[in-house]
Amino acid sequence: MRVRNLALATLALGLTVAAPAATPAPAEKKTTTAHPVAVPSPPPLPDVPEPPRGPGILDQRRDGEINGINQDITIRAGETHDGDVTCIRGHVTIDGHVNGDVTVVAGSLDIRGSVDGDVTGVVSRMDFDPKSTIEGDVTNVGGSLQRNGARVQGQVMDLPFGITLPSWGHGWRSGWGAFAGFFFWWKLFAIFLFFVCALLLAALVPDRIRLISEEAPARLFTAFIFGLVGYVVFVFAQLFLAITVIGIPLVFLLYLVFVVLKWLAMCGIFHQIGFRIGKAMGRELSLLGAILLGLVPFAILRLVPVPCVGFSIWFLVEILAFGYLILTRVGTRGSPGPTPFSPAPLGPTISPGTVAS
Repeated sequence: MRVRNLALATLALGLTVAAPAATPAPAEKKTTTAHPVAVPSPPPLPDVPEPPRGPGILDQRRDGEINGINQDITIRAGETHDGDVTCIRGHVTIDGHVNGDVTVVAGSLDIRGSVDGDVTGVVSRMDFDPKSTIEGDVTNVGGSLQRNGARVQGQVMDLPFGITLPSWGHGWRSGWGAFAGFFFWWKLFAIFLFFVCALLLAALVPDRIRLISEEAPARLFTAFIFGLVGYVVFVFAQLFLAITVIGIPLVFLLYLVFVVLKWLAMCGIFHQIGFRIGKAMGRELSLLGAILLGLVPFAILRLVPVPCVGFSIWFLVEILAFGYLILTRVGTRGSPGPTPFSPAPLGPTISPGTVAS
């Protein structure tokens, strides 16, 4: 029994000593702070180089031609293009070599290289470098040509009408020089229209032209005031019709009527001037001949390239003509002439049926 108790005591003591050793140590607490992790940006993609051009070839197509509309075309130095180059409303620069023809319409052309074919410019500016070479013909129609001593193997046909069209957008170049030639031809076309209208009016309403011509030397200041007021009223009438939807079609009709009537009165003024010139030369001119003779000096002044000179004189004639048109009621009534003076009889008046006593 004692042995049993001793064994139990020994077992209990062993368990007591072993219990602390078997107890697990408390877990260590760790404190951490979460921070957002930056996503690394991908490395920049390397620039993809443009595919190398073939040696001496620029924008080669199947047909070997370059066609551009409203854009620039450039043949760089050291490059060779096999085919024709055609550009409309753009700027062409040739610093290299072109095995073909070069055609520019309503644009500009600068050649500092060489061209084996023909070079043609229509209503365009063409400027050649002194070191440039052109194996074919050079043709300029309606534009400007600056050859600058460039070597041209073929023939050179230069018809410099002075027309250079204005430009818009990518391949266009603007400036007063571009508008100068256009304005000149527009004024010439307007004078031609007036000439045609004068022919018709002289055949249809010659009496009205003569009546306005008789009124032209007199009442200049009154005609100017009436014409100026009439112009102002006409402008306001056009603006009033333009802001209304119904009146928009009438704007063009009213302007057409205004132009025809104004030209009718201008024919009367030109007839008076031409009649006086013909009379000073000792010649009796017809109605149409006097109109055209009086038109010549004003047409020359109208085409003067000095700004505002020709336009101002022509506009002054238009104002006077519109004033005479109002004063004569569209050429139907002249100014009332002076009442003839009849002197009073000195003696007593005797009636036809009265017998003197």
